[in-house]
Amino acid sequence: MLFRRFYDENLAQASYMLACESTREAIIIDPSADIGHYTRAAGADRVKIRHVTETHIHADFLSGSAALAEAAGARLHLSGEGGKDWGYRDSTLRGADVLRDGSIIEFGLVRLRAMHTPGHTPEHVAFLVFDLERGEDPVGALTGDFVFVGDVGRPDLLEKAAGAKGSMEASARQLFQSLERFAKLPGYLQIWPGHGAGSACGKALGSMPQSTLGYEKLFNWAFAESNESSFVEKVLADQPVPPSYFAEMKRANRNGKERQSAPAANLLGLEDLESAMKAGATIVDTRTAQKFAAGHVPRTINIPLNKSFLNWSGALVPYNRDFYIVSDRDSDEEVSEILNELCKIGLTRVRGVFPAAAVRDWKSRHGQLEQVAQVSVEDLTRQRAENGVQVIDVRNPDEWRHGHLPGAVHIPLAALPARLSELDGSVPIVLHCKGGGRSSIGASFLQSRGMSNVSNLAGGFEAWVAEGREVEGAGTAEPARRKKKS
Repeated sequence: MLFRRFYDENLAQASYMLACESTREAIIIDPSADIGHYTRAAGADRVKIRHVTETHIHADFLSGSAALAEAAGARLHLSGEGGKDWGYRDSTLRGADVLRDGSIIEFGLVRLRAMHTPGHTPEHVAFLVFDLERGEDPVGALTGDFVFVGDVGRPDLLEKAAGAKGSMEASARQLFQSLERFAKLPGYLQIWPGHGAGSACGKALGSMPQSTLGYEKLFNWAFAESNESSFVEKVLADQPVPPSYFAEMKRANRNGKERQSAPAANLLGLEDLESAMKAGATIVDTRTAQKFAAGHVPRTINIPLNKSFLNWSGALVPYNRDFYIVSDRDSDEEVSEILNELCKIGLTRVRGVFPAAAVRDWKSRHGQLEQVAQVSVEDLTRQRAENGVQVIDVRNPDEWRHGHLPGAVHIPLAALPARLSELDGSVPIVLHCKGGGRSSIGASFLQSRGMSNVSNLAGGFEAWVAEGREVEGAGTAEPARRKKKS
């Protein structure tokens, strides 16, 4: 059996190709929208893609399953589990072979057996993999968003991203039962998960690309929890706020939305930038946080082009209107790469791209760029003593629980657009995260919404702790109270 893993660092997402070396037939599992990635790999390995499938209706990226099956002339297989309310639409299933618990996909000497594993989503299936040349026992499992290395898929997304109110606890109990069933399989079973560290589909995913069931039963907290009620409480606690684009992806992938393509690279100049600003358009500056803080066009949002670019773009950029990009990567090839990345999460309404020179031209014509003030721990301590100041902690819930600044308000970055009304724009605002990256994005977002007295805590919570300042919060990994250095 030929086995190939594809890993997208920017989505922290894994997809797989399995092929029979005798018949040269292959299957692709959980493909993203960049379907050329898989067709090129199949060509390089001299195999033909005959089957395409996915473990569930994805919420964190645009599925390429239907488009790949059509392009390759392959059979599409989709889960028919989960019921009509939250499974695939009937219109989507009509173009596929419907999988049930125990369904078989077989080609040559490779067999996949679907195992219904609800919890993360109602329709979720894992695939037990058999290499029939070696024997009739499974060698591994493609677990999708069911079992990760060190963690399990979160069961709250159906409620938080898809709007199924009151479903979290029931989903968590389903997840517990799925784990109990899965745990009865042989310990040697290899586990090939759908995500790695950095994904918002779980709380504490490991960075190892694979594991075994036996190892996970020893070290994965979820397998160690034998009480269902306790498991439910733990799995639902401190889950990160899902980016708003999860709901968009869930709808698109459930409905079998037509394949989207990235727009052409359209480089624009100063006059176009001025027109876009006048119209109140969303403009995303993809330069580093340091460059943006030093000087940027007013009302632009900073989302640096790094591994978190897609996550925060999906959280902060609206899907229902056009937007623009500012980039210091201004060749056609580099710009096209940015647009292709955005296409992976369905953000295709990019009207144009402004090169970094447009920012300099703006300064030449208008005289001044906007900046993001950086405050030190000492500065913040003095501000808190002398003036009214709002300290906003944009970290995830688990980070907040492990310790936070006294008097800070907790608004995770992904929740910031929905909670703007809680902030008083007339009072100075200082944002912080762990080290300063997420809070820089948050500060730019508040500036884009007209809040001018906004600062970023340089070095974030780590700098605050390193200075020996007071920390509060039950259950903190740091001492619950730290006294100021003398």
